[in-house]
Amino acid sequence: MSEELTALMRHGTWELVPPPPDCQPVGCKWVFRVKRHPNGFIARFKACLVAKGYHQQPGLDYSETFSPVVKPATIRTVLTVAVVQGWSLRQLDVNNAFLHGNLHEIVYMSQPPGFQDTTTPHHVCRLNKAIYGLKQAPRAWYSALQQAILKLGFHNSKADPSLFIYHSATILCYLLVYVDDLVITGNTPSFLTHVIHQLGIQFSLKDLGTLHYFLGLDVIPTNNGLFLSQHQYIQDLLFKTNM
Repeated sequence: MSEELTALMRHGTWELVPPPPDCQPVGCKWVFRVKRHPNGFIARFKACLVAKGYHQQPGLDYSETFSPVVKPATIRTVLTVAVVQGWSLRQLDVNNAFLHGNLHEIVYMSQPPGFQDTTTPHHVCRLNKAIYGLKQAPRAWYSALQQAILKLGFHNSKADPSLFIYHSATILCYLLVYVDDLVITGNTPSFLTHVIHQLGIQFSLKDLGTLHYFLGLDVIPTNNGLFLSQHQYIQDLLFKTNM
């Protein structure tokens, strides 16, 4: 919880202000998750501060909420191209992704449970950045990431807005986006490294190396290409349904 709060403070997520008249701040709560490796073993324990977005009012606290999500057919197509061409597939994860999205609306939130400022216990948090749970958080994050990728010379695919393409005389590169999970592949390894470095300057990136697990898919390299399996996803379903 302390690590999460430190990250929020470092990003300048909010500022404490006296509550304005008739202010009804959005509530917040702590959510705890166990992050697992593809094989099911525990990777780490994570605490996340989440806004109670169901308290928000349309037209007052938020307007646009839609955020594109990559299509399964796009993922299979890009993986197929990479295998046929013999390209490497790199996987990236963005830490605290939603905190990079700027808010355009004025949103007040109550102070985090257990971490209220003792000198100003009645103040509220005026949010500068999006936070998990807000209605507009996914859209704000996608807009911030999209602007950063387009500045690197990519353009959006007309078929799928979550696929970004870079094409010059000698370089071809594809970048897949699913919220905070990114997959990048192309014909020039040095260009992939350059893109990862540039995105890392703007966002807190974690380079996960070669693609191994994406959207419930285990991606296993073989002599003939890639073997795609949903072993862990099926195991989770069986466990959840007690079968």
